[in-house]
Amino acid sequence: MKKLSTTRLASVLLAGALIAGGSIAFSASAQAAGKQGTACTTLKAKSGSYTCVANPLKTSPKLTWAYSNCIGAQSDYLSNVSNLATYTKNATDTLNKAQSTLASYQNALTVAQAALDDLTNKKVFTITYVPNTRTPATTAIGISAAIAAYQAKIADDQTRVAFYTAALAKDAAGSNQAKSDQKSIDAFNLGIKTRQGTIDLLNRQLTRVQSSVTNYQSQIATWTTTVNGAIAQQKQLTTQLTGQTTSAKTTRALACKAGL
Repeated sequence: MKKLSTTRLASVLLAGALIAGGSIAFSASAQAAGKQGTACTTLKAKSGSYTCVANPLKTSPKLTWAYSNCIGAQSDYLSNVSNLATYTKNATDTLNKAQSTLASYQNALTVAQAALDDLTNKKVFTITYVPNTRTPATTAIGISAAIAAYQAKIADDQTRVAFYTAALAKDAAGSNQAKSDQKSIDAFNLGIKTRQGTIDLLNRQLTRVQSSVTNYQSQIATWTTTVNGAIAQQKQLTTQLTGQTTSAKTTRALACKAGL
């Protein structure tokens, strides 16, 4: 009985050791990596040259063991994706602003050209009024015709000034006729000054509108070049960055499939 008890005790101890040993082996096996691409359970866990990461290739399992070159390739790929997205957004925003600026100048040019057309071909200018009223007596259509009409009135006024100046020279000094002739001279000189001021104003107005048209045309040429350049550059750099991203994706696939 004593010997049997000893044998049974040894058997129990041996079984316990085997169970314990199996448990230990099982636990160690659960924590050890098999090969790259096989499942792991704890993100960022280490096992030899492997690290437990989110599967870069987005296939099952969700967490896999990976070599450092796979991890590096994934980081490089994500960096390229981010660069492409950032550039695309910034380039699109810049292009949109340039196109908006171009459109604003095109609209401004349309308005300025309409104003120039109205000023030169359609606008009615009053040259003289019915005496003691605001009713137009003579008119001219278009700024050039108006200027010509005012210049003709100035020439007529100058003739009148010359006439009354000659008459004044014959008048008795201080006489009523002398006063009347001087008054006429002053009135016609005032008319000349007023009409010349109107001509100067019309010329400034015409120059301002013409300058606006020229300026907007110049701005449109500049911004058209800017927009076309931005489109070409965006296309070129997008192709380049897309190619880099595609290459990085291929490199990642090769690195993360190695050993499978």
